[in-house]
Amino acid sequence: MKLRTTGIAVAAAAALLLTACAPGGDAGGQAGGDAPAAGQVTGDLNTVNTAEVEPGGEITMAIEKTIQNWNTLSAAGDISEAVWVTGALYPSAFVIQPDGSTLEMNDDLLASAEVVSQDPTVVEYVINEDAVWSDGVPITGDDFILQWQMLNGRDCPDCAAGRSDGLDQVESIEQSEDGRTVTATHAGNFSEWQREFNRLLPAHLAEANGGLYESFSDYFVNTVPVFSGGPYIITDFQPGIQIVLEPNSEWYGEAPNLERVTISMITDTQQTPIAMQNGEIDVMYPQPQVDLLQQVQSMAQQGVSYQMNQSLVMEALVFNHSNSFLSDLPLRQAIATAIDKQSIIDRTVGQFDESVTPLGSAMIMQQQTGYENHTDPLNYGLGDTEAAAAILEEAGYTVVDGRLVTPEGEQVPALRAVYSVGNAVRESAMQVIEAAVAPLGITLALETTDSLGDTMSSIEPYGHDIVLVGYTGSPFLASNAHDRYTTGTGDNPHYSNPEVDALVDGALAATSQEEAIELIGQADELFVHDLLLLPMYQKSTLIAYPSNLGNVRDNPTLSGPLYNLHEWGFTGQ
Repeated sequence: MKLRTTGIAVAAAAALLLTACAPGGDAGGQAGGDAPAAGQVTGDLNTVNTAEVEPGGEITMAIEKTIQNWNTLSAAGDISEAVWVTGALYPSAFVIQPDGSTLEMNDDLLASAEVVSQDPTVVEYVINEDAVWSDGVPITGDDFILQWQMLNGRDCPDCAAGRSDGLDQVESIEQSEDGRTVTATHAGNFSEWQREFNRLLPAHLAEANGGLYESFSDYFVNTVPVFSGGPYIITDFQPGIQIVLEPNSEWYGEAPNLERVTISMITDTQQTPIAMQNGEIDVMYPQPQVDLLQQVQSMAQQGVSYQMNQSLVMEALVFNHSNSFLSDLPLRQAIATAIDKQSIIDRTVGQFDESVTPLGSAMIMQQQTGYENHTDPLNYGLGDTEAAAAILEEAGYTVVDGRLVTPEGEQVPALRAVYSVGNAVRESAMQVIEAAVAPLGITLALETTDSLGDTMSSIEPYGHDIVLVGYTGSPFLASNAHDRYTTGTGDNPHYSNPEVDALVDGALAATSQEEAIELIGQADELFVHDLLLLPMYQKSTLIAYPSNLGNVRDNPTLSGPLYNLHEWGFTGQ
């Protein structure tokens, strides 16, 4: 039996199935609206819903994806939901706060972290003397060195890392005799050092399970974590169904409040509000949809609150440059030119959030300093079918019997267009895209995936030609761009532009924020032209929870909504 939950009344599922309002209609309380709707909680993003809570109780939270890879440092495992859950186990040096700009040092793990000299950048980390893994082994510089070796691209070149987190910029790491002081020396100046050493893994378990490469590629991928360096530890895992977290008895910080947190994996977004209404779950963090938001609002009188914000998550259409047809820039340009981003917004997220507008940059989000729209001047995303057809004609393409034929006389096959299973927003978006490119003789074969990480890495039986996916931004503009869009990075096995690489590297070594932003803007302009991806829009986020569950807040960044799970608790009201 759950303790101190809201006791939401059971109701017939049919009562929840509300009719979607027309584009531009009032969903009530949408982000950017004039006043909060029923149940909506607003305030400072970093402190909203702060409350005095009591220890005890348990909750169940729904996530939209299954977790099939426990190594979130790997390209295939770097999936938001996996990062959120394991964030309660894998400690990080710094945590991004909900506003997407503020960084806080993890003062449970670290006593201090500071730059001690420049030219090159040298950073000293002092680990708290009580910090230990759940088996009692101290957290030391060995764990910092392990992550550096996994991600720097030199010590383990075959480790398929999702990102370097800036550790490719670190030239050497030294530690004190007791392992509690760690000194990281960079090859040059590095402006975004606070991104480093996130999601630490235990070096002693890596050594006991095959060493560097084997542990990265096998043990930490396939083994359900029996360890923790955070406030919670996994006590039960049922694949595709649930993960159970309970307090880590060796946790060195302030004890978490909740005695049990169950993560329920519900891949069909339509089922999450029904599960919440029926008392099967207490918290949900789905991709908003108009029906879903209305369903949450209908539960306000039954003790449900929600927060809704503009996120740093970019919805993007990604092209597989390894496809022999899509490797041709004119074909990608024609597709991008035919797509109408505003039409997609109107059919999907615009129905519940009128503030959403087309996004014109991949590297800088709309609320961040330096944002410029680089897609509109290229005519990308404006729904210009005639211009798209002209691009193909000029490049030597023809249409024969309604199908596009290359300049070499080869028919362009149906392109595999992939999106997350159970995601109605992406399904609708893909249908709009499918209709937009059909007049060009381009056919899409729509299909769903239960693992975007595997789909993006082309692991059999997955793979894609184009895919709709979300990329989470952060305050680290240069590091984000470096890890996702430069040559040879884990998130990007298909694209290379030396000019983009040079500009991003220059931003990483910049001596001022202004200089870094200017260089990233220049890199973005080139990158957007090349069409590894077409930026679509920034997603809204929605988190719903019992009104008496304090300290829950939306964190639409890399840190995710579970960034402060140990602080969650019931108010006793």
